[in-house]
Amino acid sequence: MPIDLKNFNNKISIILILLILSNYLFISLGFFNIILKINTAIFFITILYFYIKNFKNNLTLKIYFLLILLIALGTPAEGWDLRSLYLFHAKRIFFDQSLYSVADNYAIFSHNDYPLLFHAFSASFAFFSGYWHEVFPKSAYSFIYLPPLIFLSSYINNKKYIILLSILIFFLGTHLYDGGIDGAVALYFITLGYCFFKIFLMKDDNESKKYLNFSTFLFCLTLPLIKNEGFVLLLLIFLTTICVKLFDKNLLNSIGKLSIFSLAFIPFIIWKTFCYNNGIINTDFTITLLNENLIDRLLSMENYVLFFNYLIFSNEKSLIALIIFILSFYLNFNKKLFYFILLLYLSYTILLLIIYFSTPYDLSYHLETSAHRVSETLMLLLGFFALYNASLKSLNKTS
Repeated sequence: MPIDLKNFNNKISIILILLILSNYLFISLGFFNIILKINTAIFFITILYFYIKNFKNNLTLKIYFLLILLIALGTPAEGWDLRSLYLFHAKRIFFDQSLYSVADNYAIFSHNDYPLLFHAFSASFAFFSGYWHEVFPKSAYSFIYLPPLIFLSSYINNKKYIILLSILIFFLGTHLYDGGIDGAVALYFITLGYCFFKIFLMKDDNESKKYLNFSTFLFCLTLPLIKNEGFVLLLLIFLTTICVKLFDKNLLNSIGKLSIFSLAFIPFIIWKTFCYNNGIINTDFTITLLNENLIDRLLSMENYVLFFNYLIFSNEKSLIALIIFILSFYLNFNKKLFYFILLLYLSYTILLLIIYFSTPYDLSYHLETSAHRVSETLMLLLGFFALYNASLKSLNKTS
């Protein structure tokens, strides 16, 4: 009996993200025992079931992820961020058997205030194997791409899905397998952007939104717990959705659902409360630094040139994403989608400008060492929604 592929993919995606979140819950409660190992085992079994059940379905994604995983397992853990931030925190969770060992604020350079969802997931791979070995915890950061990729495969037809996977390779590159989480932030962000647009801003297509709504809530829970930027990006999605709905004069119909989704901010707020109570702060951005640096830098035109040069103009991939986006909407202008993405793009760009202008570091050095990573979110936003806009045009022609 043939399976309903869309429902199957939705269910697998939901199970995987629930297991990642439950892993975080168990570790936060100190359950470093058989419960944690069973949770990890179920995660692997679910992926195995996804591969075996109707193997030819989702074949492109299955081959794609298998190749990424093999590269992740076969390459060393390199780079400052991986060794000093991501694997470092995962290693501390594993050896200290606690999510809260950062309370000592040891190695302040390692951003102890960062949420630890994926680092806890990485630590669980080492706990499952019984010892610390960088290869397995590093590969965990590749597994976190699976839930949104499986979810999106439910809504994008096969030909365009192949293009989506190509877009990910082009814009995220080595972040798909090197243990970094900036690519994951970008992917979960565009997935949530898609969900919010489909739920709140698309005309009713008579499609059942049972799985869509639940998946959206789970992704809302996840994004802020990946990295501090995730909280900001989720907040921007909420605000952008509200702005577009206000323009439509149709906000009241969505208040209830938006309120439910907003509950997803609670775990992040709990984590930040813990950090605040233990004197753990973000060393890159404080009120004092904001007062000292921001105004001076805002008054210098040279700083704006430097910022946009690193973020867009000297970055070939950023320019390509911008050109593809403009071309897509020139050929098929979906007004609501265009303004939704434009507001997201501009608001996040302005926020990045304020953050870079406020930090204590030399602006040129800070942009040179990090702009290529943070720009991935903007590039993927433009690239993905250029593709999605093209798919809407195809649907209209079919209709």
